[in-house]
Amino acid sequence: MLLDPKRLIDRSIADLTQLSCLLAAEVRSEPLLHSPEQRACEEAIATIGNLIPRLKVARNVPLVAPQANYCPSCED
Repeated sequence: MLLDPKRLIDRSIADLTQLSCLLAAEVRSEPLLHSPEQRACEEAIATIGNLIPRLKVARNVPLVAPQANYCPSCED
């Protein structure tokens, strides 16, 4: 099944935006806790915040379809 790269990127942006909102709500619900889990949530929010603008730029890059005999997991 072939996926349209732009649709896949759009879906990824939507999913990451939703995940970021959920993580932010989790962090806000426990503002005084400084657990490793909360730190991980904060780092994930920051990473998502950096990734989304890059995905938006990448969405506009024209992609070349791979050759029919090309195997991304093969070394030849």
